[in-house]
Amino acid sequence: MLLPSSITLLPFTNADAEFFAALATDERVVRFIGYGQPWDRQTITACVREALEEEPLDLVGASRWFVATEANEAVGIVFCTRQETCGELGYWVSADQWGRGIGGAMLDSALVIVPRAFGITKLSARVAPGNAASARLLVKRGFKLEKRDEELEHYMLG
Repeated sequence: MLLPSSITLLPFTNADAEFFAALATDERVVRFIGYGQPWDRQTITACVREALEEEPLDLVGASRWFVATEANEAVGIVFCTRQETCGELGYWVSADQWGRGIGGAMLDSALVIVPRAFGITKLSARVAPGNAASARLLVKRGFKLEKRDEELEHYMLG
């Protein structure tokens, strides 16, 4: 396995919209996200618009998106949304980068940046039951499975 040399999380900008659209329309990437189908342009545009909003980070619902880069190439997206009692993390890795440790490196970077940016200590993540790779990434970093329902597994850290 070729390990990532260095992952940098940069704030999401309008210039990253096409990279996000490529992820959101890739059947492999969205297999465990939303309804498991590629997203339409309207949904992608709405998400990008939300990602670019700069709401104060102490407001419930405020979010920040980051583009994960390796050697100046976008390889994934990380986002965090403030909830009532924690910040909810999410991450998407370009399917072309799977199997290289990119997801873990992205998560490691997010675990440093997100708590500091949001001023929080508790983080959550939701994972589709069939996404064992994502669940392993979280557990390896100290997240604990809190509950399961028909659609998602809910993990907590802190």
